[in-house]
Amino acid sequence: MLQGRSVRLRPVTDSDVDDLVRILAHPEVARWWEGYDRDRVVDELVSDGDGGSYAVEPLDGPGAGTLVGFIQYYEQDDPDYRHAGLDLFIDPDHHGRGLGRDAIITLARHLVEARGHHRIIIDPPVGNERAIEVYTGIGFRKVGVMRRYERRADGNWGDNLLLDLLVEDLPEP
Repeated sequence: MLQGRSVRLRPVTDSDVDDLVRILAHPEVARWWEGYDRDRVVDELVSDGDGGSYAVEPLDGPGAGTLVGFIQYYEQDDPDYRHAGLDLFIDPDHHGRGLGRDAIITLARHLVEARGHHRIIIDPPVGNERAIEVYTGIGFRKVGVMRRYERRADGNWGDNLLLDLLVEDLPEP
């Protein structure tokens, strides 16, 4: 379990599946996290995941102690290319509270301090301006557009923006 200023990150469990499915079905989330049904949530976010998968829980205020989002990391462990990547979503009913920002900083600190990473990446779709604003506000820098990077639910390939954060740019908790 990891704790930030306003959030607690705890490993996701089978009991989180219904909440994750509900949040992923919200149109503001489903627009960017397409095609997640119960089976896919269990398979990709709870059972396996690409790395560490955490439930985001506010420490106080609305939703305190309950799952309001999800954050995960994956690692490139080749010593010549070592870095970690993040993905997250927050229930739109809890947007604007800084929970996503705190979740990112908390997990990034863990990846730097406990896992030895010097660089963190994140790669939202280029149209996800709200997320990009949060990431750049934390200190992530735009590296460039990855053209036709991710297959969308309609079968077409979409562009994503690669951003990175070096350890020296990571804000204090």
